[in-house]
Amino acid sequence: MTEICLSLPPRRTGGLARLSRMVLRLEKGIGALLVALIFLAMVAGAASGWLRRPLAWTDEFAVHLMVCLAFLGASMAIALGQHMTVGLLPEALSPKNRARLALVNDLALLVFLIVMAVIIWRWLDLPGLIRAGSGAALAQETFSFIYTDPTQTLGCGKSGSGW
Repeated sequence: MTEICLSLPPRRTGGLARLSRMVLRLEKGIGALLVALIFLAMVAGAASGWLRRPLAWTDEFAVHLMVCLAFLGASMAIALGQHMTVGLLPEALSPKNRARLALVNDLALLVFLIVMAVIIWRWLDLPGLIRAGSGAALAQETFSFIYTDPTQTLGCGKSGSGW
């Protein structure tokens, strides 16, 4: 039977490792803040419903915060080496080949994250948004309505709001 190991990866030294630890501390703080905000939004929604003055936006706000928290948690899991893994292949390899497999895995993850970053950068088109001046102007130029379609209850992204 395979055990789940929850120990931290070996502590590395150097500038990049220090930067990674600083980012991890920042992510932990932001994550704690997001959890608190989600809790407060859900309590506000429940309390306002109990008082028969429901706040419709609290659920949507909490969902948006949870999405942010999921991405933040994924980043923290990568930094801590805590992602779920299947340990059958690495356990069958020698330590040298296990290290090679870990390197290949890290490189594949890096390539995936770079590809995703490029896709998201092109999809959001921030330079185009800045150049156009508003989400409505960008939609007119490029037929990308990402900044003009409002959210259901929060109303974020309304046409002409400057997003």
